[in-house]
Amino acid sequence: MKRVLFLAAIAVTLFSACSKNEKNITDPIAVNGFNINSGDPIDTRFGFRANWNPITEGGTFVVSSVNINDPAFTGKITGVLMEIETFVDGQTYKYMSKEDAAYDKTKHFSVAPTGLDVDFQNGTFVSGTGTQLSELRSGSVTVKKSSDNTYSLKYILDYSDAVITGTFTGPMPEVNK
Repeated sequence: MKRVLFLAAIAVTLFSACSKNEKNITDPIAVNGFNINSGDPIDTRFGFRANWNPITEGGTFVVSSVNINDPAFTGKITGVLMEIETFVDGQTYKYMSKEDAAYDKTKHFSVAPTGLDVDFQNGTFVSGTGTQLSELRSGSVTVKKSSDNTYSLKYILDYSDAVITGTFTGPMPEVNK
């Protein structure tokens, strides 16, 4: 009887360990990607910070389908840019026009363009290519920092013709540093 109980305890321990490990395995696209109008996920496995201000720790957070830190890259890119002027760890920023008198750069953001299959040359998007979403109506971006260059973003961006829902967790080095 003791042997049966001992084997049962081992089985429960192994089952619990397997279940716990399986829960920790995540699909990189599910963590680093977004969807449009609840559609199929779009992979944005690369993250960067651009126009970074070391005093306010603010600038533009970029999540991208390609490594834009590679100066030789020329081609199609899908990505989202979120301008956070003043970084506050764990803050959820809400969309608000900068012209609004209530705009507070520690609580709001006003710019978050999205590009889908846009041409990228010489470090910039080529206007008039791909699909570009920039008419933001509402949205929120939550940003957390876990180490020097590692950030976690969760965002919902409501444009006049699409709703983007996404997440990113990983290193976000400064572009071209």
